Amino acid sequence: MNAFEHQRLFSALLLLVMALFVGSGVISGEKWRQRLRLGAILCFIFAVLAALIDIARWAL
Repeated sequence: MNAFEHQRLFSALLLLVMALFVGSGVISGEKWRQRLRLGAILCFIFAVLAALIDIARWAL
């Protein structure tokens, strides 16, 4: 993959995180709200780790 494709993948992952956070505040019902918020947090952590690994690979 080239740099442009990496940028698109990270952008898509961050858009997913934002959609999950917004969805967790809109959907009525406590059960789904907690699951969506947890999914958003896990996706965000994955995105940050993936970005840090990519930066570390680029720096070496």
